Amino acid sequence: MATLPQRPATDLALLRLSDAEREQAVALFNEAVADGRLSWQEHAERVELAWGCRTHAELAPYLTDLARAAVATSVPQRVLAVGSKIVRAPEPGRRVQARALFGAVFLTLLDVAAGEELLVEASSFCGKVVLIVGADATVIDEGDAVLGKRKILASAPAGNGPLIRISGRSTLGHLKVLRRGGYWH
Repeated sequence: MATLPQRPATDLALLRLSDAEREQAVALFNEAVADGRLSWQEHAERVELAWGCRTHAELAPYLTDLARAAVATSVPQRVLAVGSKIVRAPEPGRRVQARALFGAVFLTLLDVAAGEELLVEASSFCGKVVLIVGADATVIDEGDAVLGKRKILASAPAGNGPLIRISGRSTLGHLKVLRRGGYWH
């Protein structure tokens, strides 16, 4: 499988936005208005402006004063295991798209900073995705399973550790979240 050359970080702002990235910005505006950080008028203006943006650089000014702006606009780090096993530690500040197709993806998330939110799209088909998180991490799984398994049994720890928010679908596969010193399944 051919891979695209890695772009320097300065080029990321020049990349064109996808509709999914615009929708993420709108979701952030929705959260901000619900939290009282934006007025309804500011919300309406920013939604309209976000849909008119073509690049990450054009969208960034509308997100900079809101939490999670860097997460919402970052280009994801993609990890794909097809009939193989891949072990990675994601780059700081980038959301992650992990996919396992008859394989396994192991992501070490121990270096996620306290107070940081990391978005992980963890999907599998006849495979597994395993996330290794720190003892102080709060993990929220918003994904689903079709003839697969995604379950977090332990309660979220209280404190200022990182927030790991997981989405995606496990089809005939599973997601495991291992905590340093123990595991959830």
